[in-house]
Amino acid sequence: MMKKIFSLIFAIICLLSVSVMAGAAEMTDVQKSELSALGIMTGDADGDLRLNDTITRAEAVKMICTAGNIGTELIETNVFPDVQEDHWAYRYIAAAKENGIVDGDENGNFNPESNITNEELIKMAVCLVGYGQKAYYTGGYPAGYAAVATEIGLTKDMQFEVGASAVRSDAGIILYNALSVPVMVEKEGGYVNNVQIKELVIMDGSAGTELVTLKTKTKTFDASAYNISKLLKEFASGYSYKEGDTEQSFELYPDIIYTSGIEYTEGGMEYECPAVYDDLIVPELVNNIKTGNAELFIGGSDKIYNVEYAVFKEKMLVPLEVFSLIGCDISFDETSYVAAVSKNSTILEIIPNVIGMRKNQAGGFWVPLEVCARFVNNALYVPLEAVAREFDISTEWNDTEDTITIK
Repeated sequence: MMKKIFSLIFAIICLLSVSVMAGAAEMTDVQKSELSALGIMTGDADGDLRLNDTITRAEAVKMICTAGNIGTELIETNVFPDVQEDHWAYRYIAAAKENGIVDGDENGNFNPESNITNEELIKMAVCLVGYGQKAYYTGGYPAGYAAVATEIGLTKDMQFEVGASAVRSDAGIILYNALSVPVMVEKEGGYVNNVQIKELVIMDGSAGTELVTLKTKTKTFDASAYNISKLLKEFASGYSYKEGDTEQSFELYPDIIYTSGIEYTEGGMEYECPAVYDDLIVPELVNNIKTGNAELFIGGSDKIYNVEYAVFKEKMLVPLEVFSLIGCDISFDETSYVAAVSKNSTILEIIPNVIGMRKNQAGGFWVPLEVCARFVNNALYVPLEAVAREFDISTEWNDTEDTITIK
């Protein structure tokens, strides 16, 4: 009897959190325009958004990853047994799983072609903005996620039919709302019994936090020659000139076009602006960077990754994140565009579109790259061999089998 009463109460909670209605909510023109501009919701060949159509789990995951600007450049393989690597949404599904947004069913399957339910869609959206743990402890699936979605405004003025398939219009409105929700992040807190605890922090601009939403997290990088040159001078002027940098670059890579020279700060400090590859001379090469997918094997690990790579001037470039898999610390400054790769006492600082990287800040000298690091689809790619060489790491690229091995 108690079990039946509990089930009835739980059902009532679900109905209170996810109310019943017959039809989909109506999207405004502003919502349609912004979702379309961000690539979150695209129409068919005729431009029809098909707002009253149901949506599959695979389609929903693509929308989720696009809204969250979740990169798919580097993912683990074999994430779900029923999603093969040739599935159109494979990379989105794998990235969503790695980011804790989706899970498999009781058999470990994802069921990509099944229609997503309202409850499943709401759970994904809640996890997208970082409130998954709060929803779990609020009551779990589905009531906890529905309650949190209401609390943070994801489902404001919306009603849903429990257990029904979600429709595209509702999915669009939820993700439009999600764009402006302050995200919740996990940060290191104090210590309890000598164990550091984690704290969930809402990034709403109060209590010393900055305001962070999906909108503010989405960055578009300006890789124009003018902007890169400006950022490069600002960065390089922090380091005084060291004799021999230019000569070393010419000796290693004499065929590279350099525009390097000695510059002076307003205070008179002499510094070298490192060799800049002039994209304007070879635009046909820059505009025709080839991309592809390969399986990535890391020595000593049983994990296999699928990586999107780029080829420029017959050299392979890989996402910066690849080097985190081999024990390096990586970072990227979204203000200066400087990427840092470090391990032990070696620190490399890399700027896109520049033939040169600073090795070891304390030593303060430049070493050249074979080709420039570049933004590809708004993600930073770095030359695999040139960076690996500085850490005495060996790499092998089998272009016949599309495999990359790093050890």
